[in-house]
Amino acid sequence: MNKNVLIAGASRGLGLCLTRKYLEEGCTVFAGAREEAAPGLQELKARYGDLLIPLRMDVSDTRSVINAAAAASDCTDHLDIIINNAGIHSDTSFLELEDTDLDDCLPVYNVNAVGPLRVVKAFLPLLLKGNSGLAANISSESGSIGTAGRIKEFDYCMSKAALNMGTKLLHNYLKDKGIRVIAVHPGWMRTDMGGQAATQDPYETACRLTELLEDVREGRNDAVFMDHNGIQFPW
Repeated sequence: MNKNVLIAGASRGLGLCLTRKYLEEGCTVFAGAREEAAPGLQELKARYGDLLIPLRMDVSDTRSVINAAAAASDCTDHLDIIINNAGIHSDTSFLELEDTDLDDCLPVYNVNAVGPLRVVKAFLPLLLKGNSGLAANISSESGSIGTAGRIKEFDYCMSKAALNMGTKLLHNYLKDKGIRVIAVHPGWMRTDMGGQAATQDPYETACRLTELLEDVREGRNDAVFMDHNGIQFPW
């Protein structure tokens, strides 16, 4: 059955690759991005037409997310999958404590940790009407407290740890409503954020993730925080 998929942060990197992969599978993709006319989305729109529905959505802005959910409701009566992929680093993220600007952390927490909650809250009525509903939050091994080895990136690492807690709370709340909520560490990818020295191709990662999300929806993986191969990751 063709699925209705919402992807937040769909204009580049992993989000754009996930959008492409789901379109290739014949799914309808609601592509949320701050710039809905981003070049990558325009190219996919030209190729896939009505299967791609761009949504102007800034996950740091509650009103923007609510408006995007209203626009999606005008086009469909349900969603099957939500993927929260939007994420940022601050400009001083890679500086050590003495040099980093800790005030830069707050916008990152807003996007990376609170943003996915805004999206799930606004789009939940559509997700509840879907088939084996799933909300997948793209997290990171950097959010794992148990495996933490870094000495900096306070903004990013702490935002992903908070996202993991938010994921667990959503999982606890929505599991009895038939909705799965998971956090996924996708690996180190060659994207604008990951850099060209990274080990993974984002489109190949997107292909693995689409398979993994189907395993979760069909009950073949019950982990809440996992890597891109579906292996449970330490909190």
